[in-house]
Amino acid sequence: MRKTLWIWFVGCAAWVFDGFISLRYHDPLHARLAFCVAMVFLVAGFFYRAQQR
Repeated sequence: MRKTLWIWFVGCAAWVFDGFISLRYHDPLHARLAFCVAMVFLVAGFFYRAQQR
C-alpha cells in the first residue's frame, strides 16, 4: 500500500488540471465537479498517508 499512495495525489493533480481546462473552455459546471473530485482525491491521499505513520 505504501507504493500506491502517490496515485491519490496524481489523481488529484489530474482532476485539478481537468478543472482548469474546463474553466478555459467556459464550462463552470464541469469545472466545479472536477475541483470537488480533486478535493476528494486529496483528502483520501492525506487519509492514507496518516494511516501509514
